[in-house]
Amino acid sequence: MSSSPAQSTPLELPHGSCLWVGERQSEPWHPRVVEVSCADEAVRQASDGSLIILSLPAEEQDVALWLLRESGSTALNQILVCHESALSPYLADGIFDAGFRSRQSQFQERRAQMRLSHGKDPELKLLCWMWLSEGALRPHRIPARPELYDYPLLSAWGVEPAREAIALLQNLKQKGWIEPDKLWDRTRHCPQCDSGHLNYIDVCPKCTSLDIEHRSSLHCFNCGHVGAKDQFLRQGQLACPNCSTQLRHIGVDYDRPIENQGCNSCDHLFVEARVEAHCLHCASASVLDRLKVRNIHGFRLSAAGRTLVRQGALQDLFSLVPGERMSQGQFHWLVSWQNQLALRHGHTHSVLAIEMLNLEQFLQSEGETRGFARLDALLERLKGLIRVTDACSNYTDLGLLLFLPYTSVADVRVVVAKLREMEGLQEGASINLRLRAISLPAKEMGEDVANWLGPALAGAEQL
Repeated sequence: MSSSPAQSTPLELPHGSCLWVGERQSEPWHPRVVEVSCADEAVRQASDGSLIILSLPAEEQDVALWLLRESGSTALNQILVCHESALSPYLADGIFDAGFRSRQSQFQERRAQMRLSHGKDPELKLLCWMWLSEGALRPHRIPARPELYDYPLLSAWGVEPAREAIALLQNLKQKGWIEPDKLWDRTRHCPQCDSGHLNYIDVCPKCTSLDIEHRSSLHCFNCGHVGAKDQFLRQGQLACPNCSTQLRHIGVDYDRPIENQGCNSCDHLFVEARVEAHCLHCASASVLDRLKVRNIHGFRLSAAGRTLVRQGALQDLFSLVPGERMSQGQFHWLVSWQNQLALRHGHTHSVLAIEMLNLEQFLQSEGETRGFARLDALLERLKGLIRVTDACSNYTDLGLLLFLPYTSVADVRVVVAKLREMEGLQEGASINLRLRAISLPAKEMGEDVANWLGPALAGAEQL
């Protein structure tokens, strides 16, 4: 192991070193590096902030990438490669080139902002990786395997088989922490064994036999007989085999029926064959509408997911101290229960929705580092407006629902005035809030609070 001298002003990394694995041809823009013999050695020497650069043949590089992502100590390190390989688009953070300095600086800034502790939880680890890499999780096509696609990063973290990875991603999506990035493909799978290796076969719609063929048939107008064309041929002329009528003119004596396919097993004539999917793994046959349809998406971190990573607690964008926020299901139950009590005893309550309308544009304008710092300050001030007795839940990825007991909509305007005052005190790019409130009790609520609440708030006057 040796250190290569810097050929220009080196990049000083905050946490120690830049590790180089593989053959090295030094360039003037290269940083000061520590050369290591293999990926195992990189795992032993790397610190949390180490940049790891791979310069290996393609197959060796894929093995090294897998080992580095699999290891708990280097799973979230920034890894750059000198050349593309099969797995580098899914496991590496890009190509090592002269622009690596700005990417490394951004990586270190994001690492300093990250507060979420992931431990061995692959869901939380994935959120941290998306935050650090600023990239999307991409699916990898594997035609030789029955699942057809996998996510190599999750596979390296032990999330197997592919359906477990899909379940993990759907769970994160339902929680609002990730969102679809791009639809890469749509696949169909066997309902019995989940294999995507299917053979689509035309079969007889009557007996489902595979032994079907195209047939040239004739229809005698005189007696109505329908049969194969060769049955009508007699000494080079057409004659009905049933009534012996000479068939001279098509459209007058006979025609060709639209049933142009026939089954050699049951002799059934038909226009269109039935299509079945035969699984090449379990040999089961399925009609097409019974196949499992799977949309193969890439995924990126949502606004709520970014806030979760930065705050280090399982909270949403408008996050309060632990214990004050409840799930949407709990919130809907509370609203329903309080609405029934209000109807019986004549109480008055309000539900206030606070939404951010331009969060993405705000972060793009301010830059994520400064933007999130300003967002944190705004949320701290918001906490001071919420009473201990108020209940809250996430409304969308960008907002909050507040249940304000024994508060009329007129009284809500006091809170709204303070929120608008906060909104007006912002410097530079501003976060725009949309505020709406509805009053309880509501006789038309019914049992399905979720379906009632959204339209009710959408139709409420903006405050």
